[in-house]
Amino acid sequence: MVLEAFLVGVIAMACIIAALFFLRFWKDTRDPFFLAFALSFTIEGVARSTVLFLPEPHEGSPWMYLLRLLSYVIILFAIVRKNYGESR
Repeated sequence: MVLEAFLVGVIAMACIIAALFFLRFWKDTRDPFFLAFALSFTIEGVARSTVLFLPEPHEGSPWMYLLRLLSYVIILFAIVRKNYGESR
């Protein structure tokens, strides 16, 4: 259990670091594409880190899948908006 908790913490930290990088890119360019990725990685990192505080940690719960689905839908929406958005 300790190794699993450590690895989940490493994954959560990596997601938060990725979110900070995308937030920095958004700050430089003001492109909503980077903001969507930062939000998505933040949701992913918080979702993974909350698993550590549950009484019975289980990453396969439906709530975790819904949070991941929300994260992926945000990325998908950002990609579609970037390709077919207002700029064309």
